Amino acid sequence: MKISKIQFEGLTDAQMQWAGETDWLTQKDRFEDTICWSHKYIYWVENYASAVLATLFLQQNKYDYSISYDNAMDQYCFTTDYAGSWVRV
Repeated sequence: MKISKIQFEGLTDAQMQWAGETDWLTQKDRFEDTICWSHKYIYWVENYASAVLATLFLQQNKYDYSISYDNAMDQYCFTTDYAGSWVRV
């Protein structure tokens, strides 16, 4: 299965800068699984199936990622260096 950039964007509910934007380490207890602290961005998705499909896009395009569950948002999330179309340069 090939996931397009547009499909990837449709799978995510929210996203923001991860590294350097917020002191996420002070909130580390909200994440259930080990998460990569050095990635640039974090994305949230509604369910685990969306996380798997979204990270398939990242795999296909050779972007590293880590998946976790964010108890504060009650959603799955993943970090990566992939900058989606929402990032303004």
